[in-house]
Amino acid sequence: MAATLKIFAFLFLSCLSIGGNAYEPCKLSDVVVAQTVKARHEGGCLEIAVTVENRCICTQSNVKLACKGFSSSVHVYPAGILQTDGNGLFSLGGGNSIGNAVKFSYWSTAQISFAPVSSTIGCSAA
Repeated sequence: MAATLKIFAFLFLSCLSIGGNAYEPCKLSDVVVAQTVKARHEGGCLEIAVTVENRCICTQSNVKLACKGFSSSVHVYPAGILQTDGNGLFSLGGGNSIGNAVKFSYWSTAQISFAPVSSTIGCSAA
């Protein structure tokens, strides 16, 4: 019984010394973009669903995406991304935190590449 109590105390104190951060820090590669063609319309226009998923336990905000070929003429619903500058960078979800995922659809004649280029990682100690 005394040995069990000592082991329990050791494990408890070990957990406290970690400070509640027993998870790996987030990386930009934890932001994953998936696309699916939902429908094909007349004139060759595609309706494409996009899911930007955060696969880390921490939130990520101020996610910037490089969207080669994306322009203001491309219709997005709901407005999931906004152009931040003239360099082809777009802000995901108005810069708000991504807990799990952000979803939006766009209409275009071809799929557009969405590549995460930066984010702000927000982890809090438990």
